[in-house]
Amino acid sequence: DLATKHDISMDTLYQAWDASINDGGKDSDRLEKAAVAKESLRGATMEMVEMASFHFHRARENQGKVPKEGRMCLLPAVCGLKYFDSLKECNYDVLHPVLVGGGDDAAAVAVERRRKLSLMLMMGRTWLTGTF
Repeated sequence: DLATKHDISMDTLYQAWDASINDGGKDSDRLEKAAVAKESLRGATMEMVEMASFHFHRARENQGKVPKEGRMCLLPAVCGLKYFDSLKECNYDVLHPVLVGGGDDAAAVAVERRRKLSLMLMMGRTWLTGTF
């Protein structure tokens, strides 16, 4: 189990989330715990993404064996692959503001729009070509 392997508990998740939305102030103990929590999450996330990517790539290799009528069931894989790409860009930080929709400033809104447009284009391409 990855949570056990990377020593992740609910407290770890809370500390990492708290650190992502607060600057931590001058409490060095809290900052240190948050850094350890984020690193634990990053390690577990990286391992999950690597394993899931392996399975997605095997599915991609074998998609030709799926009847054309059933290929619509593979559309969610496009969203998964795009999310994995986003995770890699954010150094596997699942609490990165780009991934959780942080901020109302123009830059955050532009990133979110670009991400959604990219996903729509990828889904459209998959729908038209039948391959993901």
